[in-house]
Amino acid sequence: MQNYFDKLFSLQAQVLDSPKPSIPYGKLVKLVSIHEPAVFEKAIKKLTQDLPFETHSWPSFSGYVEDWFMVELSEFKCNLLYCERGGYNLRSKCANGIDLAFEILRIVTPGYTKAASAIAASLDHLADQRLLIWLHMSSEIFHMHQVNQYFGLRVATNNVTWMCQELVRMGVFSNESDAFESEKHILKGLTISGMPNEYARKLVDRLREDA
Repeated sequence: MQNYFDKLFSLQAQVLDSPKPSIPYGKLVKLVSIHEPAVFEKAIKKLTQDLPFETHSWPSFSGYVEDWFMVELSEFKCNLLYCERGGYNLRSKCANGIDLAFEILRIVTPGYTKAASAIAASLDHLADQRLLIWLHMSSEIFHMHQVNQYFGLRVATNNVTWMCQELVRMGVFSNESDAFESEKHILKGLTISGMPNEYARKLVDRLREDA
């Protein structure tokens, strides 16, 4: 894989206000007792009205929809499916309504923060595809911290792991552990969304505690 290290570090984002939680975990717990798709849809959309960003492209809660996501929910099932060519594939087998809400919010949040969007507009969408993925990963971490810290930390664990793997693929590090220990690189991945440096440092510390 091409080493685009220098270009990654040349990206400079406008610093945004630190993300503030909008949906307390206690409100998410109420989703666990819901087993009807229509009721779940109403409940989660009501919760997301408190978010500081607009949601879009919701999955279907009422049945099959070609080339998009569908929620499968009952007393015994809690899944997110992807519909394609008249069939569907299991994308996420969720343990409960909180897990399902997490997966749905990853779909409906904007692809980029305002700061990351400005950077994305300056990039070549073919030549800079990998950089655009970094911007999306970073933005998703920021947006999920605007939901709450539980979801924010959960997606940060996933996306920072991807960043470490990508740094290995680029040839910057020989393994993921060394990449993670390089605070400079991980902070860059977090702050290109516009996340303030101090907030990003605290997040890295939290990830290290949980490692």
